Amino acid sequence: LSGYPDMEIPTFGGVFDGCGHRITDLNISAKGSARGLFRYIQEGGVVQNLEVSARVLPQGSATQAGGLVGVNSGTIDSVRFSGTLAGTDRLGGIAGTNTVSGKIKNCMVEGYIRGEQILGGIVGENQGVVYNCVNRAEVNTGVPNEELKLDDITVPRLTSEETLRSGSDIGGVAGSSSGVIRLCRNEGNVGYP
Repeated sequence: LSGYPDMEIPTFGGVFDGCGHRITDLNISAKGSARGLFRYIQEGGVVQNLEVSARVLPQGSATQAGGLVGVNSGTIDSVRFSGTLAGTDRLGGIAGTNTVSGKIKNCMVEGYIRGEQILGGIVGENQGVVYNCVNRAEVNTGVPNEELKLDDITVPRLTSEETLRSGSDIGGVAGSSSGVIRLCRNEGNVGYP
């Protein structure tokens, strides 16, 4: 898809069987939230047996972004993502947000994921089920660009909401989960020194 920048499927509710094929050179840099090859997978939608190689670097609010989907309410099975993902919050190699009805299973992620909060190798925010997935991506392993001087360190600055949010809720599998995570493992580095 190198000739089709910002090629995204806005919403999907059918069955997409990749039959083991690979989508390469996907580049997403559009402004907004819910970004990925699919912006939304609806409840009942299925995406399976697919490999995606992409750079997902949305601009603007840049929340709920994933290598495959921004917001998943369906089933994702046997999908592999490799590439780079960066944004602000709710970022994951497969899905930015996995809703209560969402299921992510037998997936793998490789590459690099960078953001401010609620980010994970597989899913940023999980409310549904994540099963038998493996993360090999580096999650926020680079040192932040913010440079502090001794004079800048004050109690109000250290306790501000912006400082507390920066680099929080980060995990190898999920950044935040109120759902179920079973038989998953993380093999990537998480967090910067």
